[in-house]
Amino acid sequence: MGSGASTHEVMGTSSSSVVNENVENINDLDEARREILELRQSLAEAQKELTALKRVSSECERESKVRKNAEKAKAKKKNEARAAVVAKAVDKDYVKKSIPKCDDVKKMIYQAIKANMLFRSCTEEELVDLVDAFAHQEFDAGSVVIQQGDGGERFYVVESGALDITVRMNEISSDDVKVGVPYESGAAFGELALMYGSKRAATIRAKDKCRLWYIDRHDYRGITGQHKLRRSKLHQDFLCKVQIGEKVLGNVLKKADINAMALALQHDTFKNGDVIVREGEKGDIFYIIESGTVDVFKKDSGDKPVATLKKSQFFGEKALFSEDVRQATCIASSDVHCLSLMRDDFVLMLGNLQDLLDGTAKEQTTDDNKYASESSERETLNDGDGGSKDSGQATQFDINDLVIKTTLGVGAFGRVKLVKLQKENGGNKDKEGKTYALKCLSKRSIVENGLQEHVLNEKAIMSELDHPFILKYYGAMQDDKYIYFLLEVLLGGELFKFLRAETQFPETWSRFYAASVVLAFCQIHARNIAYRDLKPENLVMDANGFLHIVDFGLAKKIEGGKTWTLCGTPDYLAPEVILNEGHDMGVDYWALGVLVYEMTAGSPPFYADDPMEVYEKILSGHIFIPAYFSRGLSDLVKKLLKTYQSKRLGKTKGGTSAVMKHKWFSGFDWDALLEKRYNPPFKPKVKHAEDSSNFDEYPEDEDDEDECDSNDIYPTWTPAL
Repeated sequence: MGSGASTHEVMGTSSSSVVNENVENINDLDEARREILELRQSLAEAQKELTALKRVSSECERESKVRKNAEKAKAKKKNEARAAVVAKAVDKDYVKKSIPKCDDVKKMIYQAIKANMLFRSCTEEELVDLVDAFAHQEFDAGSVVIQQGDGGERFYVVESGALDITVRMNEISSDDVKVGVPYESGAAFGELALMYGSKRAATIRAKDKCRLWYIDRHDYRGITGQHKLRRSKLHQDFLCKVQIGEKVLGNVLKKADINAMALALQHDTFKNGDVIVREGEKGDIFYIIESGTVDVFKKDSGDKPVATLKKSQFFGEKALFSEDVRQATCIASSDVHCLSLMRDDFVLMLGNLQDLLDGTAKEQTTDDNKYASESSERETLNDGDGGSKDSGQATQFDINDLVIKTTLGVGAFGRVKLVKLQKENGGNKDKEGKTYALKCLSKRSIVENGLQEHVLNEKAIMSELDHPFILKYYGAMQDDKYIYFLLEVLLGGELFKFLRAETQFPETWSRFYAASVVLAFCQIHARNIAYRDLKPENLVMDANGFLHIVDFGLAKKIEGGKTWTLCGTPDYLAPEVILNEGHDMGVDYWALGVLVYEMTAGSPPFYADDPMEVYEKILSGHIFIPAYFSRGLSDLVKKLLKTYQSKRLGKTKGGTSAVMKHKWFSGFDWDALLEKRYNPPFKPKVKHAEDSSNFDEYPEDEDDEDECDSNDIYPTWTPAL
């Protein structure tokens, strides 16, 4: 074969080269895979870092917004202190309207209101009645529909035409500036007027001939209030008839417990054929049928239902005791609307059902009750501390016995004045020279705004309360022009002014002031009173720095489970107040959450310049918690600011006591605070009993010296005081 390499050698060499090449390729492939894996890991790490950076950036942006809000709040002048809003109570005798309109218009109005937050909790039945109540009005080109600064009563939906929005930026300028895009067909505006009578924020003018549909506040609140009142009563009636074993809930539970259960009910909808519960599965939800029918099946009973349940009947009641294994399958045999109650929600509200049925549920403890008891004496301040000290209610003074020293505050319906008793009164010589606060309420303003009942409620409630951290009431007087309340004088100033000066408080300070409010709530809520206007402006310090709740003008005794008057301060309104769902003492716990947040962050959690934006934020349920809030404070705020009342701390089982036991108050000595053995964070400077330097200066009322204008006199309204 000659001297050349053998075929085998050549093939062997070739094969070896191929193998080596393959090995190299495999190694290259493995290396490439490793590189790809490393790249993926690097990419994943980069994505994690990017996500973390975005989160940090978002938190920084939010923190920045909180700081800016605090700065804005601090920049507010004294005349920008937040005023409360009040709307008249729902007319229980309201007769609904039905204005004829074509189907296309009905659909347009329906779509417009369905998208608006104020109609968010309305049922289909409510929406239909609301659409029926809309009336129409036509405007020529150039006509003003809404004038900036005027009071408002109506909410509008545009059927045809276009309208411009203009705003006058300040009182000096006469020029209106166009803002936004014109309102056209299907647009809606003016919804704040449905809540209360605030001034219009802009002028709306017709660009061309327009046809609008409107509903006013009276109709809106009448329709929604009646529906919700009727629905609330219906839910309570449903629950009263529920039988568990041999016991009927209405016979064994207190009315307050039934009301609490009704608050926790949720609405569920099922289509025909939907399986609601399945036999053998675990369940924790109890159902009451609002409308429709439900077939009940048992495995050992074949394909035919063993029963058909209808409106007002219920199933799954054993789920309220413990995690229940369903004893039957329940299938919707038509479209079904149910009320549902989760066991966890029930336990959160009322505790163990078996204990309630057996009558062994723990009542409020003696320990809790002591915080609701009356003061041992009615305290004001000694002369040297900036006030006077009395034991028991003061004798009914004659208005002529009082000398007006200065004005401490001005409100929408009157003012509060620092007064001094100039002479011996009723044989009580020790009261001569003592100082008091005199709240002067204009009868004219009261009558014109229909607030007679509010004023009499305020007097009745103040006379019922007696607590170290509640402003003390000494008596009432009147003349043809004013109703007068003689009150304890607190010369330390408003917490509002102190907070704005400090911007924000350390948590220890916030805890002290919040605890004072909680202790006051112990007595207020024990008497079934909803305060309804908690805010720093209504918390005033005495000369030693202890906090007192003042101004009970919006307080209400809750007798029938809920009340329906819209009132409070926009930043502090609870969701149920905004949506006209009826409310009780639960609004005070919501407000407590806002207060604690505002004290520590420097601005309220839902801060905005526009009230409707505030309400949008409140209803959204989203709260940004600053990173510097402690875990305990963050948890407290989240639990107090629960949109659903049934889950809100304070409304849940334990009430005010549950708030006091929250971990943020861990180690806090409630007895020491009640007995004023705590040192307040700040002691105001009060030189003497007539020192009003902690309050803003106000021009004195000319009527203090002048004769009353006959137009201001209301001798026909002379209530028994």
